[in-house]
Amino acid sequence: MNKMSNRFLMNTIVSDKFERIDLNIIISKLENEFSLIDFIQEFAQEHEEEYIEMLFVYKVKRAFLEVRRQISSYLSSNEDLLNIEKIGRVETQNIFGNMVEVPYWKKK
Repeated sequence: MNKMSNRFLMNTIVSDKFERIDLNIIISKLENEFSLIDFIQEFAQEHEEEYIEMLFVYKVKRAFLEVRRQISSYLSSNEDLLNIEKIGRVETQNIFGNMVEVPYWKKK
């Protein structure tokens, strides 16, 4: 499978998984302002199996980065539905302890 079709498959999987889950419940457990990493950590804790399935699509070294990008895109595209608003970017620690710059949202 080439990279482009793999990216399309990932978009479909993230959308499919997220449309079956009430993400507002995940968001309600977060602080009023939260980063992408905060969201992913809560999502992974509440829906570990779904998160692992998303990662499995990218059976490559950068799977976490690719899934992070897709989740970010989904949240950004669905801000109204999720009652959130992007307020910028923040530097935070990823799952591997590396500092990364990610989107930052606030609840409406």
